[in-house]
Amino acid sequence: MKHLERYRYTGKGKLIEPAKDGLLFCHPQRGKVLDLTESGFQVVGMCVDTYRQLFRGRVLQDILTDVDYSLELREKTFNFHGQDWLLGKSGKNSGYQYRLQNNHLGLIILFKMFHAKADSESTHLKIECSPWFLERHSPEYIDNYLHSIAERILVTPEIHYPAIHLALDLQGWKPEKNLCDKVICRSNRISNYQGIDELSFNLSRISCVYGQAQSFKFGHAASTQLAIYNKSLQAKETDKLDYMRSKWRRFTENDKGESSYSPKEEVFRIEVRFHHSVIKELALGSFDLGSKTGEIGVPLKRYAEITQHLQGLWEYGMMMFKLKQTRNYFHPIWTLLLQDVLFAPVGLREGEPVAYRRYHKRPDSFSGKNYQLLLGNFISCCARKELPVQVVIDQLQQLVIWDDITNYYESIGRPEGELLEKMTESYQERLLLGYAI
Repeated sequence: MKHLERYRYTGKGKLIEPAKDGLLFCHPQRGKVLDLTESGFQVVGMCVDTYRQLFRGRVLQDILTDVDYSLELREKTFNFHGQDWLLGKSGKNSGYQYRLQNNHLGLIILFKMFHAKADSESTHLKIECSPWFLERHSPEYIDNYLHSIAERILVTPEIHYPAIHLALDLQGWKPEKNLCDKVICRSNRISNYQGIDELSFNLSRISCVYGQAQSFKFGHAASTQLAIYNKSLQAKETDKLDYMRSKWRRFTENDKGESSYSPKEEVFRIEVRFHHSVIKELALGSFDLGSKTGEIGVPLKRYAEITQHLQGLWEYGMMMFKLKQTRNYFHPIWTLLLQDVLFAPVGLREGEPVAYRRYHKRPDSFSGKNYQLLLGNFISCCARKELPVQVVIDQLQQLVIWDDITNYYESIGRPEGELLEKMTESYQERLLLGYAI
């Protein structure tokens, strides 16, 4: 796809001239498409909106004993790592059994996977970092602090690939109501939300629309997802509007301390969300263009590492979801996001440019088919012996290739917890079908 021609006004009446940073977009044959000159268009903020760090390992028995004891006593708070945390059991959809939450600190700790034994190696720990926490500390401090938490929950924790959300806030632009028709992506399902109603169809992509063109969502949460929504409205509903307005004012301040942000105008957020399986694939498949050895792979496991690649991840996300004006041309907003935005809230990477590529095996690959056959045959054989379901799950997780199996299923959008839940359901179905008779 090509970009529309860009122009700016010369200051002499309505005369225009070509300009790389112009806000007047014109089609070569059809003329003016969009003029953002008078709309007050500007970027008012950018940040890492969410960072979820995963750790692999076995759960320490001491933390489980202490947490269970506090829950038995119906205690609401739990002292951990020198801080008081809200303690609770996590919902099954999260994949974890326990939750420690401290919004003042800006962290949520989820640990002990539902479908894995505490003494088995698994991704038993997920730490969710809010932008409040991320913006107040250096990447190196964040990595060290998260690892110190992991050491108090897991035996010899091993850092795993994170999930990350990149957010850009715009003022002076509002998405069109037919935005869904203009976005190109690769997903397999479409959902349309109007108020509290939900409709779902099997079409060429996942997209969600909420309210009067206030919120759009494209892609799958277990892969790469694009969200476009009214951040002013969302911040007001969550009582965070004062906080966001102060951030937008600081971001747009000039040397004289004057801000171009207007509290009277709405702010829309464009957010690209990367699942941890996508970050892993990018880490394994990307390469340094200046490398003389031809080595493939870049380090993306730690926050200090991934923040060196935020611009590359942003560009990759913008090309995964293309907003088109016509069949052959990008929408002007996408041109601005690709050509003008330097996504570097934590600083730019030094060194040679990186080619960002995902390495993953296709779902219809030879090994993937064999994993499916292995799991199906395994639970069928166990059903003939009428083994307890937990014994079956334990034996599955002890397979020497279990990590390869879970990595494969994560690459096609099914996390380990969902896989084990599906295995449990399939096993119970086989028992009811009389495999043991």
